[in-house]
Amino acid sequence: MSQISSRKFSARGPDTNEAWCGEETICLYGWDSRSQTWHGPNALGPGAGPDRRLLQSLRAAPGNSWYGAVSCGSAGERATRFFVLVHDLSDCAVASIYCDESKAGPAEIVAVVPASRRARLREEFAFEFLAFARFLGALGAGDEVQVHDAIAAACTEHRDARAVVFSMSSGIWPRDLDPVLSCCVEKIAITLCEWLKGPGLS
Repeated sequence: MSQISSRKFSARGPDTNEAWCGEETICLYGWDSRSQTWHGPNALGPGAGPDRRLLQSLRAAPGNSWYGAVSCGSAGERATRFFVLVHDLSDCAVASIYCDESKAGPAEIVAVVPASRRARLREEFAFEFLAFARFLGALGAGDEVQVHDAIAAACTEHRDARAVVFSMSSGIWPRDLDPVLSCCVEKIAITLCEWLKGPGLS
């Protein structure tokens, strides 16, 4: 397994502490294509709620997909606008996060697997998610085996977690602006977890 990525998320506990992946927690894992490093689990929540405006938009969208702008920012910084494409795939949700007006592909691809859908998670999930990320240019061919094995292992660990989230960074976002992209990934991951519970269950 590769070294831990230097990318920082607002984790509520140490990266390697399983105790933080309990009932009220979302475990986030990820791959940084720039440094070719795997990170996680980072524990999101408890106490971090969904973005209400985004959640309302997702629930109001017809069908199982949504596309729109999401503004995110780190403390003391001006908010940055991203465009997000979301699909509910019955056993998980996948979101592609694009930089504002970028035509170079997504900055991040996120898959959310809520605890309520773990039992029906397709056996090919890791392979299919990586194929999707590879198609969009977020993963190099030489990294596929390592990332596949890491995702497959994470899917079998932390079975008491509220949800498991996988994030693939393509590396096109400037390194000095990583905090704002990380903030966007967290906001979307937490909100998608709430959305997948269904209306009226929050």
